[in-house]
Amino acid sequence: MTILDFFGISLLTFVIFLVLKYFVFTKMAMRFYANQGINEYKYYPISGMAREWMDKSSNDNLKTVKYIKFDDKYKGEDAILSNLLDRALLIFIEPNLINEFLQNQQNYVKFEAPLIGFKQFLGNGIALEEGEKWKIQRKFISKLFKFDVVVNYLSSIRRVSKTMLDRIEDSNFQVLKQFEAINSAISVQIFMGANIDDYKIDGKNPYNAIDTMCAEIFHHYMSIIPIIFGEKFVKLKLRKSDRIICEKVQYVRQQMKNIILDTIKREKFHIEQNKEQENINIIALLIKEGHKMEDEQEITDILNLTFSLYFASRDTLASVLTMMLYYLIKNPDYFKQVEKEILNLPPNYTFSDIQKLDFLQACLKETIRINTSAPILFTREAKVDHKIGNYNIQKGTYVNVGLISNQLDEKYFKDPLNFNPNRWLDHSTENMIKENPFVYLPFSGGMRNCIGQHLANLQAKIVFAEFIKKYQLPELPNDFVLEFTLKQNYQIKNPLILNLKKRQSN
Repeated sequence: MTILDFFGISLLTFVIFLVLKYFVFTKMAMRFYANQGINEYKYYPISGMAREWMDKSSNDNLKTVKYIKFDDKYKGEDAILSNLLDRALLIFIEPNLINEFLQNQQNYVKFEAPLIGFKQFLGNGIALEEGEKWKIQRKFISKLFKFDVVVNYLSSIRRVSKTMLDRIEDSNFQVLKQFEAINSAISVQIFMGANIDDYKIDGKNPYNAIDTMCAEIFHHYMSIIPIIFGEKFVKLKLRKSDRIICEKVQYVRQQMKNIILDTIKREKFHIEQNKEQENINIIALLIKEGHKMEDEQEITDILNLTFSLYFASRDTLASVLTMMLYYLIKNPDYFKQVEKEILNLPPNYTFSDIQKLDFLQACLKETIRINTSAPILFTREAKVDHKIGNYNIQKGTYVNVGLISNQLDEKYFKDPLNFNPNRWLDHSTENMIKENPFVYLPFSGGMRNCIGQHLANLQAKIVFAEFIKKYQLPELPNDFVLEFTLKQNYQIKNPLILNLKKRQSN
């Protein structure tokens, strides 16, 4: 046999392998669900639905999930049936099935391909843990996010918001980017007890260093070698670029750990001196709970937890605040109502004052309804055969839920594409949700719902209040086009840049 013959046979074998793996077996897996009555949406060779989610030319990477109930062909469907790589993909959109899926997470593990590279940096925080380890972490931190504890974070959120807003350029306010920076700084303060100006990593604020590191990880792992061989190959450090990224990851993690150690030392001293602090933080609360914070694993767990909560706060809140500002600029009458509420706040407003901002709360709920920053979840992989509703789910199937599908369903929300905060003020919408609680899930549901939802609600209102107190109603740029993309979360695709004008009283 000649080399040419060998090459030809090898190529043919490889082609047959690809056809079997990514077409024959994938279509068979999809047919299993089609035979149960689920209408097949679309088969994508090799990539599956990831092609839609990663399509840079699309004006909305999640338009299938968002608008599926506007398609007459799929009205009344329980799920969207497609594929993801070589597996069948089910995206449940019927509220009762979403409920059942969320209540039975023990049957699933997270599909980790999108997290490649990031786990080395971020560690296994609560967002990424599974099973018993997740239960332990959830129990460990749940008390830190109880309603009565969250109230104590108000002064820290307000102080950092003011500090960050004072630094921005009024003539070139990049809305999403600036809201990300504000929420990042708040996160560093609340989760680590670190003042944003007290620490630097390579000359950058900690939140800037984290963001830069994540961007470098994403860029590195999107190159061909890591895509093919994965994170384990990169950790071997056979290439110079792999050595550099691994060393940077360890360096930034160590610097963040040093900040935590410094905070622990400071908070222990304050407690020993019976010195009460105005700006409470999670590390101080843990020490008061009796945690010694001396074990290396405990310090690492705090670091991983900090990263998990940091990104949950930074990305989702920035996207929500950006969209709320956009909708209010588009609807100046609504802006004036929010403005009136906020400008009537006392200078040193309390939590009870924040709770009285009914129209702002309605605008926040309506923004999350139309364009939540978490319209779907992390895709899960079924680890056992089981049932969801009347459907048999095979081990190995990828499953997700289209939370936003019902939030844009005219069956539940009149004129669902219309931004109308008033729908939340007459109690009819709230009453409908009480009857159908899995129609509107801004913080997910089930045992893995968002543990920081009270904090997120408070933080969003304070950041927006401080913005409105400082600035008048902006104008939208004539050339701005509202499009959406999937990055770390679901966000606007094109930069929204505003020229701001300060209020005369400031």
